[in-house]
Amino acid sequence: MTLRLLLTVGFTLFFSQQAFSAEKASPFHAGVARIAVTDKLPFEAVAWYPSKTPETPWQAGPYTIEATRNAAVADAVFPVVVLSHGHGGMPFGHRELATRLAREGYVVIAPIHVGDSAGNLDGYRQGRSLIDRPRQANAALHAAFSDSRLGAHMDPARVGAIGFSAGGYTALVMAGAVPDFALAGRYCARHPQDSSSCGDGRNTSSSPASAGEPFQPDYSVKAVVVMDPLAIPFDAAALASVTMPVLLYRPSDTSFLPAEPNALAVAAGLPTRPTEVIVPGRHFVFLDPCPAAFASQEALLCKDAPEVDRIAIHRRLEDEITGFLHKHL
Repeated sequence: MTLRLLLTVGFTLFFSQQAFSAEKASPFHAGVARIAVTDKLPFEAVAWYPSKTPETPWQAGPYTIEATRNAAVADAVFPVVVLSHGHGGMPFGHRELATRLAREGYVVIAPIHVGDSAGNLDGYRQGRSLIDRPRQANAALHAAFSDSRLGAHMDPARVGAIGFSAGGYTALVMAGAVPDFALAGRYCARHPQDSSSCGDGRNTSSSPASAGEPFQPDYSVKAVVVMDPLAIPFDAAALASVTMPVLLYRPSDTSFLPAEPNALAVAAGLPTRPTEVIVPGRHFVFLDPCPAAFASQEALLCKDAPEVDRIAIHRRLEDEITGFLHKHL
């Protein structure tokens, strides 16, 4: 049996055996709003949420957002998901997933990680991004729970975390992982060629930013979804407190982000083995399908091998992630 067929069969069997079924008709429409967040450097988060208002699509740069801006929140209390984008990314890179979750009855809070987002990489260059990211995600949740529109509709007892790449690192720390930057430093010293794991500013082991700032999440995360996570600061000791269910995605092509020190280290280090899914494609296949205008400028982020159908992959990911959260939140 070929590797490609194995991956296809494994992907399909995971979907069917776990009975991760989404409702054929979503119970809500999606609304979207921006939230101001107070932190060391103020920033914004994007919130997607359930609404009864019919959706009015709009453009955010190259992206079409299939959610109504500032729509009224549906009259109920919903589980909450913090969604952390990858290094140099933005929440709109996961707009379709966030919209689907809102339609299925989740409030999604996606911080724009100041210092490690598109057009603003100062924190990354200063070696602060892995310190700042979990605190920013925590602050974004605080802001959302205090928001006059959203707070009364958010259930603090049902909080999940989703993250891609460096956002996967963020989600794991929000779930209780304690990063060991000395561990990351030793790995990078031995593997200087691994620029994806150890790029400029990513290894904070020798930076003053890594000292004296222990992070303690304020919210009890009940379920975690990570997509090809950056994980060089984690071993079994660092992951010991991550005892909730974890859904771990990794790509079949590990040429961009090595699997051994990252996704596979998470799988091996968690106290309970996560549910693992191998997805055809490379690291950036976990970004939503790119608009044509953006894809023409960003081949690394947007171009897949001819046999990789990113649109079909994302429809299946949305079904699986929704089903996983329905089960555990």
